[in-house]
Amino acid sequence: MNKKVIIIGAGIAGPILALQLRKIGDDAEIFESRMDDNRQEGAFLGLSPNGLNVLKEFVDLNALKEDYTSASMTFFNARGKQIAKLDTQYQLQKYTVETLQLRRANLNKHIREAAADAGIKIRHGKTFVSFQEAEDGVTAYFADGTSVSGDLMIACDGMFSTVRNRLFPDLSVLRYSKLISTGGYAWLPELVKPSESIQMTFAERGFFAYSVSDKGEVWWFNNYFRAQEPSPTEIRKTLKGEIQQQLLDIHKNDDPLFSKIITNSHEIIAYPVYDLPRLPKWYKGRVCLIGDAAHGISPHIGQGAALALEDTVVLAELLKRHQDYQKAFELFQSLRQPRVKKIIASARKVGDTKTKTNPIAAWFRDRLLPYFIDKQIQQLDWIYGWTFPPTNTTDLPQN
Repeated sequence: MNKKVIIIGAGIAGPILALQLRKIGDDAEIFESRMDDNRQEGAFLGLSPNGLNVLKEFVDLNALKEDYTSASMTFFNARGKQIAKLDTQYQLQKYTVETLQLRRANLNKHIREAAADAGIKIRHGKTFVSFQEAEDGVTAYFADGTSVSGDLMIACDGMFSTVRNRLFPDLSVLRYSKLISTGGYAWLPELVKPSESIQMTFAERGFFAYSVSDKGEVWWFNNYFRAQEPSPTEIRKTLKGEIQQQLLDIHKNDDPLFSKIITNSHEIIAYPVYDLPRLPKWYKGRVCLIGDAAHGISPHIGQGAALALEDTVVLAELLKRHQDYQKAFELFQSLRQPRVKKIIASARKVGDTKTKTNPIAAWFRDRLLPYFIDKQIQQLDWIYGWTFPPTNTTDLPQN
């Protein structure tokens, strides 16, 4: 029997999950707190082959290149000496697609359009507040006083998931990592030619990276240490200005271009990086969490979006194979959690390398990084080469 599925969140995972469910005959409807005309998602992100190969079934990847930068990376030390390079062109032959760095707003636009074209309804301005289960279904309640009922509810509402907070109120407290992920956009007359790679510098007192998009705009990012977690008021009003001034001080002895980029930024992005404690369960009753709502990951290796897209494939396939939704949810977590745990650990390790300024550690990093990157290309295959179902069908129990 086909199911009616309530999806909370119309970011990256929500619309793609709805499209996956449509393929197996289920009816999904998406509820999103933001308004339809909200295009203020200013951040950019990297989307690697494991995510792109999920996405390409529903979205023309060429359309995503309306506003993007290369994802190849060239690494420099504090003296401006090139110490390593990671070229992503090999991915085309190996995985049929190549990592893209693109604006989140552009990605979301094309994903939502694909869902709309398939007849999937996205209800905007619907802020989820609570839910109630009954013997035959689940009902979601929204801040505007409306509600909707269905057979299942899937939370795709991200790291700050309200659904998760209602489902596991004692387990979902986020931990501030003491890092602010920051970046921005700038126009500079000397930087207008699209970059062949992201310029990644382990500078004297901090990490700095920039590239130039296909439109000639400079995109930059950094990790800013801040011991005290910023308050919501600081995030809205003062954090960006504080970070701009602090970064100018941090990079005052580095390549003057860094300070020029920071000073001339017409938009600055700043958000605290949090760790989500490992949840014992990603589901309860008729409700299941996916993506960052279930396994939030720091942004250091660009896998948050890709993991969420992988989740949509696995959950839809299991719901197709198992009429018992509890069995499907249980298998979903058991199949996904080992992989997610390993990738989260990798992301934290990479994040640590961006903040090290100890001279001895820097000396070893400069000399070992080229060997590490050559080895990493081989080691990344388990991330980028992901497919589902697994080739060993015993890993995917049947009814």
